Amino acid sequence: MTFSTARLTTAMAALRHFDGADVDALGEREFALFQECVASVYRHAGVVAADAAAAVQRRSARERGANGWARRHGHAHARRKVAEDLGIGEGEAQKLIDAGDAAKKERYPLIAAAHAEGRIGAGAVAVLTETLDALVDVAALPEGLEARLVVKAERLSLRELRRACEQLRARLDREALAAKERRHRQQRSLVVSRDGDGMTRLSARLDAASAAPIVAWLDAQVKDGFQRRNDDPALAKADRRSAPQMRVDALVTLAQHGLGCDAPGTGVRTEVIIRIDKTDLEDDLALGSCDSLPGPITVGTMRLMAVDARILPVVMGGDSVPLDWGRARRLYTADQRKALIERDGGCAWCLAPPTWCIVHHSRYWRDGGRTDLEDGVPLCTGCHVRLHTTDWELEMRDGRPWFIPPASIDPTRTPIQGGTARLHIDTDDEPHHDEPDAA
Repeated sequence: MTFSTARLTTAMAALRHFDGADVDALGEREFALFQECVASVYRHAGVVAADAAAAVQRRSARERGANGWARRHGHAHARRKVAEDLGIGEGEAQKLIDAGDAAKKERYPLIAAAHAEGRIGAGAVAVLTETLDALVDVAALPEGLEARLVVKAERLSLRELRRACEQLRARLDREALAAKERRHRQQRSLVVSRDGDGMTRLSARLDAASAAPIVAWLDAQVKDGFQRRNDDPALAKADRRSAPQMRVDALVTLAQHGLGCDAPGTGVRTEVIIRIDKTDLEDDLALGSCDSLPGPITVGTMRLMAVDARILPVVMGGDSVPLDWGRARRLYTADQRKALIERDGGCAWCLAPPTWCIVHHSRYWRDGGRTDLEDGVPLCTGCHVRLHTTDWELEMRDGRPWFIPPASIDPTRTPIQGGTARLHIDTDDEPHHDEPDAA
């Protein structure tokens, strides 16, 4: 296998321009260029590391026995040797080995080319190859899917890419998703133990039907706790709990109520919202979503969840309710919020869960904004503050939000699609255009 440092050398040459510079004294434009050069060096160094890691794997092949490279250096596996050499975890070492593997490069040449050119990292390579490997037995796999996956990998963060590929796998292999849900249901568990200091430890693994009401309820208690502190300065000084501590206190309150507490409630009430197309109600393998969970779920699992009266099904295509209020009221109603969450899936910017979000007027209320769906954008608190305090801009196009970075971050100011729509990986014959005309 031919080894080359040509691209890394070119990237290093660009970075050398900053030798001796005080990076804290750089202007915005210069610092942006500096960061771009550093990122390029990091990506291309990752390509070199992947090729080297794959070479360690080949020299440590099982047939070499005790003479294998890793064993001669005191390691049972190549990934342990790579992890030791690079000072990384074994999981990251395995990703490098897989990214440099010649057989996988041959099987997925477009992914290999994107990695070799520094357009995607080893983590993205792992997500894409795992996705395609899992779909290998799916009949009528869409033509050109590898190329479309590479395009998505170049645009999305690794976290968003994992979520996009999870949704893709669910759409293309619904039986596999249903089988996974059944397996998760059988494997659900809650273990109670004590650590060395005497604290009780709860360790749970939950299936979707079990997790949804718990996550929704805990999120509601944490959101309410922070909101109360924001509204009451005196409470903010007295209540210093972190979100994890709030969750513990909420669970204790729930347990006390279950043990016979006379109080009428156990904290802030909330709903678990599940969504499904009306035409899919009779199909157990049809896909839907739950506001409290990031991935798709089947209708079969939704039915299991719906035995609880606090589960609120939203059937798209049913009777509508008045959703636009114009200037008649400033705050969005619960029905409007549900409609906006249906459109964007959560925070339209960072994709945080719906329970973390408030609704922002795309045109500020003080500037004549209207409390209508076409002007509403769900944002988590962090993204809401960022939008108000930075030079990022929000623009609605065809009823959907797009975020426009300032020139100091992206000189071309290329819009970024908001909401879960940007996770969509097209599987039709025609390409999916998820970029608008330039701003």
